[in-house]
Amino acid sequence: MPNTPVPTPVSPDGAEGGDASLAIRAGKGDTAAFGALYDRHVEAVYRYVYYRVRNDADAEDLTSDVFMRALRAISRYEPRQAFLAWLYRIARNAVIDRSRRTRIQISFEDALAHPGVDQVVEPDSALLALSDKEAVREALSRLTPLQQEVIVLRFVEGYSTQEIAAFVGKREGTVRGIQFRALEALRTLIPSREALA
Repeated sequence: MPNTPVPTPVSPDGAEGGDASLAIRAGKGDTAAFGALYDRHVEAVYRYVYYRVRNDADAEDLTSDVFMRALRAISRYEPRQAFLAWLYRIARNAVIDRSRRTRIQISFEDALAHPGVDQVVEPDSALLALSDKEAVREALSRLTPLQQEVIVLRFVEGYSTQEIAAFVGKREGTVRGIQFRALEALRTLIPSREALA
């Protein structure tokens, strides 16, 4: 009887192991392990890329590209980093590659209004009293791409500063500084209702 390795079944809840162990198994050719990683993270990757592209179709194409890149590179994954952080870095590079080709990006406000985004975290009371959608659009467009990315990850996706630091490859203190400067800029750029009264 040939000694053929049989892939270990993966439970839907990932109880077979964490992302790192699934990624190691996927790197050895276990397609069920990679499928489990895909199922676990496809929605987060999709939301991440949707913020940067024009529409659903482009976001779906880009999400597929991210997972194809991940599959090709899975044997080089280093378990000491969070798997989702690794995926976000791949997604970030894929978005950059795409933007170099197209130079089209979706506005931050339109991304917030996307029907697939159902876990919105409110940034703070000053940003709740927004006076005009055009003012919001203009203010957000004046943030740097990194500031926009940090604001999306923090207040739309609800990630912690530590998680965002891993995603964008910066120190936690740097991420806190970027977030602080972005919120201060938005407070300055977006008039409150009281100021308009």
